[in-house]
Amino acid sequence: MQTLSSAHRHGWNSISRIILALLAMPSLAMAADDGLPRLGLSPAEPQVRSATPSIPFGINPAESKEFVLDFHGYLLLPATVGVHDRISVPRTDATGTITDPPTMTQGGTVLHTPPLMAQDLRSFEYTGAVPTPWGQLNFIYGNKTVSGTVIMAASTFSDAAGYYNIPAQLGVNDAFITVNATKYFGFPLQLYVGAYTGRYGAMGAYDAGRYATPLIARTNSIGETITTGYKIGEFFLVLEEGLGGQLGRPPIGLMPAGWNDFADANVGATFVGHVHLGLAYGGLGRLGLHYLAAWTQDDQVASGLVPNGQITVLGADAQVTAGRYGHLYLGVAHTQAKDAATVSGAIEILNARGGPELIAQYLGPNSNGNGSLTTFGAQYDLSVARLVFGQLYTGMSPDVLVSLFTVGTSVSSDDKDYNGVFKVKLGGEATYLMKSWLGVSERFDHVRLHGADSKQAFSIMTTRLLFHTGWRSRDEFALHYSYFQNGSGILAKTGFPPGSGPDANPDRHVFTLSGTFWW
Repeated sequence: MQTLSSAHRHGWNSISRIILALLAMPSLAMAADDGLPRLGLSPAEPQVRSATPSIPFGINPAESKEFVLDFHGYLLLPATVGVHDRISVPRTDATGTITDPPTMTQGGTVLHTPPLMAQDLRSFEYTGAVPTPWGQLNFIYGNKTVSGTVIMAASTFSDAAGYYNIPAQLGVNDAFITVNATKYFGFPLQLYVGAYTGRYGAMGAYDAGRYATPLIARTNSIGETITTGYKIGEFFLVLEEGLGGQLGRPPIGLMPAGWNDFADANVGATFVGHVHLGLAYGGLGRLGLHYLAAWTQDDQVASGLVPNGQITVLGADAQVTAGRYGHLYLGVAHTQAKDAATVSGAIEILNARGGPELIAQYLGPNSNGNGSLTTFGAQYDLSVARLVFGQLYTGMSPDVLVSLFTVGTSVSSDDKDYNGVFKVKLGGEATYLMKSWLGVSERFDHVRLHGADSKQAFSIMTTRLLFHTGWRSRDEFALHYSYFQNGSGILAKTGFPPGSGPDANPDRHVFTLSGTFWW
């Protein structure tokens, strides 16, 4: 679909193909020409946690027998403020003495930036409804056979930051070499070597989906990935294998601090291996099977002798791209953790990096890293204009875009307080593109963090007014308003490191002015 849309629009197949074309290497473009279906996302595609826009993302990288330099980028720049009523009830100490009575100089309305809201990037509660900053620069040098890629990224911008947060300045985030050996072997064969992310269970056609979260797993490692395939009539069988580790682990004696992103010295050197098998039919659909295993068997940890830790994931998914009838994704995954406290962030499950965050977010502190997650997800995207007019629709006229999406997970844990917990989030969005320069969008999200417990649930209603310089422009400016309806058990995370507390009363009203640009 080649029309304008919101900064959070996901899953439109034709637009995502253009996103792929912009940020993929020349060798990837060659592989696409060879018809090799994709089982995961390219590490060169935007890794922004907020949804990427579904507007044409640029032109194909140059293909050349000679070595050439290619440069692409992506910017998402939101200014966000939360509005809430001041808590006017005086707080008292154990003796009943008022410790901080309200004063005459305090107004009834408070403003927070960033907003106080239940939208932690590394937890299940994250929806992406409120955009977060992201900048990404892709430098590619090579030809259609071999190329090197360096990606620099940041999740904040220093001029506007209230303090200098080193972990948010990611620097060189990915660096890898790509080889397209198709012409040497006579069948599609592609190789990555280097440090990069792998994202499997992408709910969008070529992106991570409306929640910007891979459903099955994400890998963060240095190593290799090999993808090959074999065509049988209209069917294409695809096989992918990968193996990697990490460049380093937190050394013994390292104290968790802001500058090191509160690194845990109790995690060991971790390795991750993965195998994926896919079967695609023409351009209509794909079935995929995924197996990933991350493990550590390290004796150099701060806590001394510890059992070997392991996290394994078995998943299956299906994508159907039905032309005028839209794009559908369905996926399931089962994650098994065994003594996972020492497994590092080489693997990421539903935004939780490694065993420590899997324990904190899902399995519970008394689980000893033992338990499992059974996860499902679905997303459906439809263009009403394309449905009605079919191939006559060119994307240069008004349209209505509709999207439905959901993710849920059931927890089994050795921690009785977390065992049996069911988490689910679901939502929908409708976008009316009325002019080449103007659109409006309405999105609804509902998140339940503990099954039927309404105290641990919240809803978000988001309205957006969208501005562009043309139907196929590479820019978007948006005014957002999000209304949060929070259960009494919902708290925002504050402090450093962030944590929930009784004073973290989340905002109800969040306003955002965002600009997005890509090249």
